[in-house]
Amino acid sequence: MQLDRNQENAVNHVTGPAIVIAGPGSGKTTVVTARILNLIQTHNIPPAHILAIAFNRKAVEEMETRIGRALTASNHTTSGKPIIRTLHAFGKDIITENYQRAGFKRIPEIWSGQIDQIVAEERRQIERAAATTEVAIYKVESKQTGKCYIGQTTNPERRKKEHFDHSSNDRLRQAIRSEGETQFNFKVIEWVRGQKANRREAHWIAYYRECASVFNRADPLRVQYSNQLLLEMFCQHFGILYEDNFDIHPDFENLRDRFNDVKETVMRAKRQVTTGLFDPNTLDDPVARAFAITYENRKAEANAVDFEDMIIHAANLLETNPDLRQIYRDKYPYVLVDEFQDIAPADFRLIKLLSENLFAVGDDDQAIYGFRGGNSEIMLAFTDRKDVTKYEITRNYRSTSTIVEHARALIERNAPRIRKNLRAHNPMQQHIKIVETTPETVAATLLRELESSQEIAVLGRTNYETDQIQAMLANHPAAPEVTTIHKSKGREWEKVILVHNTLERRFPRRDSTLTEERRVFYVAMTRAKSELAVLGGRCPFVPEFEKIHKNLGYYLRQFAYWRGRRRL
Repeated sequence: MQLDRNQENAVNHVTGPAIVIAGPGSGKTTVVTARILNLIQTHNIPPAHILAIAFNRKAVEEMETRIGRALTASNHTTSGKPIIRTLHAFGKDIITENYQRAGFKRIPEIWSGQIDQIVAEERRQIERAAATTEVAIYKVESKQTGKCYIGQTTNPERRKKEHFDHSSNDRLRQAIRSEGETQFNFKVIEWVRGQKANRREAHWIAYYRECASVFNRADPLRVQYSNQLLLEMFCQHFGILYEDNFDIHPDFENLRDRFNDVKETVMRAKRQVTTGLFDPNTLDDPVARAFAITYENRKAEANAVDFEDMIIHAANLLETNPDLRQIYRDKYPYVLVDEFQDIAPADFRLIKLLSENLFAVGDDDQAIYGFRGGNSEIMLAFTDRKDVTKYEITRNYRSTSTIVEHARALIERNAPRIRKNLRAHNPMQQHIKIVETTPETVAATLLRELESSQEIAVLGRTNYETDQIQAMLANHPAAPEVTTIHKSKGREWEKVILVHNTLERRFPRRDSTLTEERRVFYVAMTRAKSELAVLGGRCPFVPEFEKIHKNLGYYLRQFAYWRGRRRL
């Protein structure tokens, strides 16, 4: 395989820790693959002594295919193959081979979707409790105007105080602040079973709307159970104080979202474990803590581990058993890690226990898995170590110079980050389309952008957006590929259409950092080889690269001119 000078320098690294600082489209996987082949073919390292860690199963398969072909072509197949694994699979290998020392009675069962089943079961229990509990239908009424608010609760006294302190209904809240809480009466109209509460609430809203007017906006019958009732039953189910949960989540939307939050909180906490095993009692969120205790107990009863446990238990096993750790260090004296920017603290805990010859490749500008526990600061800290040899591969072989320069203008606003000389191999200039769209115009704009017959992908921020886009394009003669930005990572298309803040305002997300959200936008831009169209509403990231839009053509022409003169 043909390498440029910087790639070659990295590939020729033999011993000692090393970091390869990469850019998008710079050939990260090529460098990892080429170094493995170089160790085998040039330095006669037995393939079985080489361990390569890839980010996902697809990356593992791609690396296995590339190395297999190269070894076959050079007649090195008789000496075996290097070990290529995801980190989870490697952790599983360690636990399976040493399950008794890890504290298991037998080889543990692997849990993958079981947490979703437990989440669903817990949700059903709450809904069953909501159906049979006694619920008060109440009225908050203005003495001055007669205007009222109708609601439901299992605890009228607490709900009364909550309304007068900080009502979740903005119209009622403003009226109470204007007239004063002494000018409002709180009265329980009737008590009913939870399964009838929505219907009775709707009845009383209609009744009082006829004789006065109500502050209520939403129709209670749009859902099976009100958010208020579910929230109260949710707290009761997990044995936590309602006030604690309300203070943390005043905008509670629905039970499904709340449970998804709980699941992610637990998994994210497990990815932060850097000593011992995971202890659910350490979680701050009372709901997540209660759920995690239930989940971990059930998993232990089943003699099972989940994906995060594979890494935690493997690391703990090697830490507490020095003899075993040395066995694996002798077995794999050469370790390579791809997508190093996305590893979590628990991942690095296991990785650093292995060989001193750690060869890591990554791009901190493409670290977009913070919501799953990934931490790009691990890469930054590793890069700063004096004993680590540093290489840089930042020539982009994928995109035109226009795309690279615009993406660079965006990402260089991030800090902290590893500074790098991002540049394009392809000097072609291609105008980037930036089109403001609304929910009403986005479909027509998309169809216009799909008129070319080349390879095209449409990227959205969330699954909700991609579902909507697919529905819009269902009858389009050309199944362009529609996917989320996170799923597009590592891939490329001739043309990329990025849809943002039109179908859903998710750039930047409030529950993420601005630097990570900018990296997500950057990843989307750098998936395009020749054409990039950015469609959407207002987003702070568009002006950040749009400012160079007018001047870029001039500078690129000057650059091409002087490069030509220098060649002459």
